Amino acid sequence: MDGRLGLIQQGFSIKAASLIEAGNRMLQKNTTKRIGYWLLYLHQLFDEATRRALSGENLSRRQWQVLHAISIKVDTVADIDAAFTPFLAVDRTESYGPIVTEFAERGWVTVDGDTVTLTEEGDAAHAKAEALVNSHAATSLAGISESEFLAANDVLARIAHNLENK
Repeated sequence: MDGRLGLIQQGFSIKAASLIEAGNRMLQKNTTKRIGYWLLYLHQLFDEATRRALSGENLSRRQWQVLHAISIKVDTVADIDAAFTPFLAVDRTESYGPIVTEFAERGWVTVDGDTVTLTEEGDAAHAKAEALVNSHAATSLAGISESEFLAANDVLARIAHNLENK
């Protein structure tokens, strides 16, 4: 049994068999550097490039992400952790609470109960770091239109959604 007919004979619907066959053709076009390769490679490149861009600010990529999240009103440690769940596993940590604590020690945030708020110093640190990150982003996204970027992000989100539901 091969191709769509074989899949139909195995009990797949015509639509499912067609989708599986199309998916197999897509994957076979590049057998060594598929999407997983590029995702991991980009993750490594983003970490390194962000580290370089923010080295003068004493911020890692993750610290930047947490600082930015707070600036856009993701204002509890639980919400920050939820926003960056995949990174918690990569970073082998259970929470980004220690980053929030470090920011409080720097005078960048206040913590009132569960609510985390940027101080004036934190807002200034965010603005400076954001300018550096935006410059880095302009370089990394050179030659990519906004619609291409949004389409790529949408495709990745749909792939994640497909895998989450399996």
